Amino acid sequence: MKYFYLFVFGAFFPIFLLAQKQDTVSVGMYITSIHDFNLGENSFKSDYWVWFNYKNESLKPIETMEVVNAKENSYASPSIEKKNGIAWAMHKCKSEIKKQWNIENFPFDKQYLKIVIEEATHDYNKVLYIADKQNSRVDPRVKIEGWKIDSFTLKHSVVRYETTYGDPVLQGYSEYPRIMATITLSRKGLGLFYKLFLGVYIAFSISMLVFFIEPTDVDPRFGLSVGSLFAAVGNKYIVDSILPETVTFTLVDKVHLMTFFFIFLSLLISVRSLYLHKKGKKTISKKLDTYAFLCISFLYILVNSYLLWQAGFFDFNNF
Repeated sequence: MKYFYLFVFGAFFPIFLLAQKQDTVSVGMYITSIHDFNLGENSFKSDYWVWFNYKNESLKPIETMEVVNAKENSYASPSIEKKNGIAWAMHKCKSEIKKQWNIENFPFDKQYLKIVIEEATHDYNKVLYIADKQNSRVDPRVKIEGWKIDSFTLKHSVVRYETTYGDPVLQGYSEYPRIMATITLSRKGLGLFYKLFLGVYIAFSISMLVFFIEPTDVDPRFGLSVGSLFAAVGNKYIVDSILPETVTFTLVDKVHLMTFFFIFLSLLISVRSLYLHKKGKKTISKKLDTYAFLCISFLYILVNSYLLWQAGFFDFNNF
């Protein structure tokens, strides 16, 4: 039996030693401001307090922390106190954070803003981060025009890098403790939607008026369709100018391409109607115009409604 205990002791003693060496640091965050959303530059700015609670006073977490997804950082009001045998260090951070905006459903998009803090000096073998979830949150006074704050989460994790950064003790890789704050936002996009898409809907509506014009009135009939098509294309360029470059097929792309297609279809039907009219088939030409108006209008509304439903247009948060 004693050999069994010796075996267990020998197996777990290195782990015990490692646990003894590892210092635990409780990390919290309080968001006081979220502002300057920049879709073109893929960034946003935030002001927040970060604090650390730990027992090993040789640690200097406010000096060794790094906001790994920030473009720029500045720190102010550093403070270190000791209370009940626990060191309490905190400072205020101002960060410009990199953010790859997901605009697939713009302007009914949901965004996840992440602030990622990592220990830059001590690896996971020495320091363990624990999220102070109880005291971490977004200040209730934070208001973002056009957005609704859905939730805030703070999670700790360990990130692995496929390098030792030259550490002679480590082999193959290194691991560092990390804290990630995630603020979930939903855009209140109803007003913005009408501002951006009203032009393309008016262009389509004008293109439908051609079916009430005699096919032989070539100038107004074809002029309206061509003008509507150019108006829709112009609206697309205007909307694209405020959005970042993306390979994603967005709601903006879908609505505009659908509109291009139906306006072009109305042009083709106008050509056919003119051909029938000149062949003396005026009754058939008239029926073609009537059915084309009804069918194209119905299909456009149906497809458009499906695209908007898919993007979240009918979510009650938008109203």
